[in-house]
Amino acid sequence: MSFYLDLSEFLTNPITTGIQRIAGELCKHAPPNTFLPVRLHAGGFVVLPPALINAIGDHFREASQSGVDEIRRLGSVERGSAVGVSEGDTVLVPEVFNNPQRLDFFQKMTENELQRCRFIVYDLLPMTHPQFFPAGTSVGAYPYYKLLRRASNCGFISEDSRDDYYRRLKRTDERGGVVLALGCDSIGPRAAHARLDRALKFSVLGTIEPRKNHELILDAFEPLLRQIDGLELSFIGKMGWVDPAFAKKVEVLAAEKNSGFRFQSASGDEAIRRCIEESRATLYVSTAEGYGLPPVESLWLGTPVIASAAIPSLKGRGPEGVHVVEPLNLENLRSAVLAFLDDTYTKRKTEETLHLNLPTWRSFTEQVLHWCRPE
Repeated sequence: MSFYLDLSEFLTNPITTGIQRIAGELCKHAPPNTFLPVRLHAGGFVVLPPALINAIGDHFREASQSGVDEIRRLGSVERGSAVGVSEGDTVLVPEVFNNPQRLDFFQKMTENELQRCRFIVYDLLPMTHPQFFPAGTSVGAYPYYKLLRRASNCGFISEDSRDDYYRRLKRTDERGGVVLALGCDSIGPRAAHARLDRALKFSVLGTIEPRKNHELILDAFEPLLRQIDGLELSFIGKMGWVDPAFAKKVEVLAAEKNSGFRFQSASGDEAIRRCIEESRATLYVSTAEGYGLPPVESLWLGTPVIASAAIPSLKGRGPEGVHVVEPLNLENLRSAVLAFLDDTYTKRKTEETLHLNLPTWRSFTEQVLHWCRPE
């Protein structure tokens, strides 16, 4: 019995951010010789050298160009051999994809063949919240969702994703599968003590897009930035699909020397970690999420979070370290910011972060392995 890890998408773009991180963290934390790496080629799986798993894990421990080169070398189809998935084998598919050939490959599987595959489901947001995505996104995602609807073995990164899957795709009140909490320790070790000497700095992490409410955040801060000396707001993330007028506003305001507003479209893990650690609080007030990794990463580093009630990664964790803005509107968001200008309140919320039980990528990997191979 073999345990295959489908890395088809990762090997076309071996970066350490976004959804690629999941495959990388699995390779990093799985015990030696757990997986056999495979990729799709010419209508079937090609099994690659086991050393590829080690190379990916090493790259996620310390990213480098030489690491990318080694991954590309070991991951080339020329170094593999065709393999069939037999009864008793398991294929873990930790990737989202829309490649027609890959979709066709899985869709042509019989029910028995598809039962050997385990899919990690991240979200169905283009289906459940199409208003937050470019036109045609939900239609483009339909073939992948059609595949997931057929799948009999799915794991979910949150209860919200699982509910959406069964309610919208399966159209049933039943609930199955397993919830696999993503790790929050990818950008460094956990805070050992509460850092209380923080300037009046607030940060927002993540791609700038409508559902993450960057425009609302900026509206809440603008009058405060003019009135309060030393107050600073930073957006850290790529400029996504937003109204061009808002994108221009972000760029113009960031260019003003004394505006108190900063915009960093590209930052490495070290820069992100430093920004979080220097902030009184990070803000994550998204309207819709599959999980919401930045808030728990912030808590891991000892920085409180101003969050909306819609963040799955924070649900069920209680109020420790978190200031929930509910209902989410301009007045309540501004009040939350003002609360963190008070040193006593900031100290309390910061100290609360140290006692939280937060998932790690090792615990995520252990959950995945138990789900795939429960014996």
